[in-house]
Amino acid sequence: MAATVLQTTDLFEFDQIPDSGASPTAGFLRFHHRKAGNIVIRNIGFPHMQIMEMHWETAEDIELHDVNPSEGVSINFMLSGAMDTQFRGIRPALNMRPGTHNLVHAPEATHLSRLKRGQSMSMLLVSLEKAFFASAIGSSDRWSEQVLTDFGHRRPFSGVPGTSTITPRMQHLIHDIRDGKAMGPMRNLLIQSRVLELVALEIEQFRTPVPGAETMPVDEVEKLHQLKRYLEANFLAEHSLAQLSRYCLLNEFKVKKGFRQLFNITVFNYLRKLRMDHAGQLLRHGPLSVDEVADQLGYEHSQHFSIAFKKYTGVTPSQYQHGKPSVYA
Repeated sequence: MAATVLQTTDLFEFDQIPDSGASPTAGFLRFHHRKAGNIVIRNIGFPHMQIMEMHWETAEDIELHDVNPSEGVSINFMLSGAMDTQFRGIRPALNMRPGTHNLVHAPEATHLSRLKRGQSMSMLLVSLEKAFFASAIGSSDRWSEQVLTDFGHRRPFSGVPGTSTITPRMQHLIHDIRDGKAMGPMRNLLIQSRVLELVALEIEQFRTPVPGAETMPVDEVEKLHQLKRYLEANFLAEHSLAQLSRYCLLNEFKVKKGFRQLFNITVFNYLRKLRMDHAGQLLRHGPLSVDEVADQLGYEHSQHFSIAFKKYTGVTPSQYQHGKPSVYA
């Protein structure tokens, strides 16, 4: 069945989303579309920045066209679900999966996103004014110099080709931004400070090149990206190094070494991350018990799952399910 083609204006009434101005603004919006599904947006705006938490329950396959101009910098932290977006002038496409992020400046304003039906998509979106972002990053390194050059020529760019991985420290900050308990002016200060720290960690990740990635043949890089997408779609299945090697047509040594070089994580640690992040989503947002989540992840004994989950997050599944934040080194 062909995807439903929509414009963003078919789904969102942008005049209902307040712009960041001289004083903080906040809003909570719900949108419903017969084919696109249900969308909930929690928004808060400050001078120079806008923060949106979006939840989207998709009803059908969607092809979403966006022609709304944006001179600022847009940052997406993907928490659940999947979305593939092609921006004009930016290659490759941004294949956003749970636990990934990127930063985009797209002054041409034209991009196309594809979403699959029946998914629960959640993301944290941060928009920063161009002048504010430019003054914040300075020009003391190669990455920042290139950003300022692209700004000057109104060229589109992304922080890195493709996507980067959300680190445990980033996850901790995202949790604070979404679930912070402070109220009033103190809450506004805390949210702004957490967002700025989150953006700083992201930029530091972009500025730090992955050792050896520059010398890797282009076809190997593409095969490893293909393998990463395969793992993201099949992380609950059992995998062996030999099977993954056959899938991406690289020998086992290149799969092990190349994946770690390119993504700064081993292939099986990445699988573990995908599974534990999925478990966290089921525990925090689903109706399943700890035993049922363990069963979904393929554990014969829930105790083994609890040990693995606590090793990954720093808290037990029950503690996480009842809202206790993860403890990260």
